Amino acid sequence: MRALVADYYLGELISFQGISGGVENTNYFLTTTTGKYVVTLFEEFQLDEVPYFLDVVAHLKHKGFNVPAALIDIHGERLREVNGRPTIIVDCFPGGELKGTDEISCRLMGEALAKLHIAGEDFPVHRDSHRGVAWWHKTSKAIAEELEPAQAQLLLSQIAEFDAFIAEYPDLPKTTIHGDLFYNNTLFENNKLSAIIDFYNACHSWVMYDLAIVVNDWCSDMKTGELDKAKYKALIKAYLHEREASSEEVLAWPYMLKIAALRFWLSRLEAWHGAKHDPERLAQQHDPLEFQRILEARVRHTPNLVEFQ
Repeated sequence: MRALVADYYLGELISFQGISGGVENTNYFLTTTTGKYVVTLFEEFQLDEVPYFLDVVAHLKHKGFNVPAALIDIHGERLREVNGRPTIIVDCFPGGELKGTDEISCRLMGEALAKLHIAGEDFPVHRDSHRGVAWWHKTSKAIAEELEPAQAQLLLSQIAEFDAFIAEYPDLPKTTIHGDLFYNNTLFENNKLSAIIDFYNACHSWVMYDLAIVVNDWCSDMKTGELDKAKYKALIKAYLHEREASSEEVLAWPYMLKIAALRFWLSRLEAWHGAKHDPERLAQQHDPLEFQRILEARVRHTPNLVEFQ
């Protein structure tokens, strides 16, 4: 770490500490004589895959968002390799993670997300998600046989339903999306949104899909999967105030809520089954049942998108 810091304009190393909670990357808080930073080692991406994500963040920073853009080292580089892993250093923003959401934080998120989507429209590189449609099909087929019959039926039927809808409406609006904007990927200070972090699921995809990802996490009761109506209303109303939804997006909304829930159920199932013979790895995984419950709740009922416009 001392050698890494010496290659940046960051002064002298004071201390560093591992950050718990990361599933896909390894992160450290870094304190030097010039301030506090975060070091990220990418565990799932090769060196040539990372620049896309750094470019997305740089684009949004240029648009005025508080996002963690990679710092430039003394050689003019923003991406390093440490212990065989792609590595960056970014600024550490003020504020902390939310312990939970409320109407105020949901309203702020809705407003910020709409502005983020508008800002992403002119990002020139259109990269598909590494956990998008092709991954859904491949992974669901691989894992369905490990599930209970009712679970497998739910998984495969929802993918088929979404495929049929998208085949009918292939031109739904897309933008550069965050793709993983759970509330623990934001920082808040004094009830204000201070930063949006962790853009390593960013891709070019449906705008409504990203909104659905946010709604499912920010507005759901994780024990039942049901939406909190007050939080939902606050987030959607703030979003639609900044960005109007098209008629096709209104039609797509129920499908997006369900497929967004399925995507995270499926990724958690994949990680869970991949780690079930390793107690240490298993302890780091998120519970797949949370998103199974959310998907089941959305199958039972999906709210109207535009009733708050």
